[in-house]
Amino acid sequence: CDMSKHNLWGMAYRTFVVFNKEKKNDCDSSKALVKKAFPTVQWQVNKNIMVAGENTPFNGDFIYWAKRESKLYDGMTAKVLKKQDYTCEACGLRFMPGNKVELHHKDGNHSNWKPGNLEALHSQCHHYEHMSRVRTQTN
Repeated sequence: CDMSKHNLWGMAYRTFVVFNKEKKNDCDSSKALVKKAFPTVQWQVNKNIMVAGENTPFNGDFIYWAKRESKLYDGMTAKVLKKQDYTCEACGLRFMPGNKVELHHKDGNHSNWKPGNLEALHSQCHHYEHMSRVRTQTN
């Protein structure tokens, strides 16, 4: 049993053979069609970051792990994390591996992306922030 026909490479190769047999296609046009049908995928989809030196999550270097985890974020989240020294604005604890970071709009306007209006919060702190606002509005 030939397993190459059951993987992406085998499918792409078979597609190339079929395209190449057509009279209107030559080798180059067949390759172009195969590239269109099977686009390349970035190999670094999960943004894996190598651990520096002999660090472990248990060695007590919380700043290293907070900075390392923040590299998984980009754009405004990364800027706000750096500005807050990798700590949650609500509870003051550092972000650790596995903590989900969420951006909170202080004024409640989700169209206002000015850096002064944003703060990085743990996911739980963010939910608590919104629950406390609902309670104060209903009372």
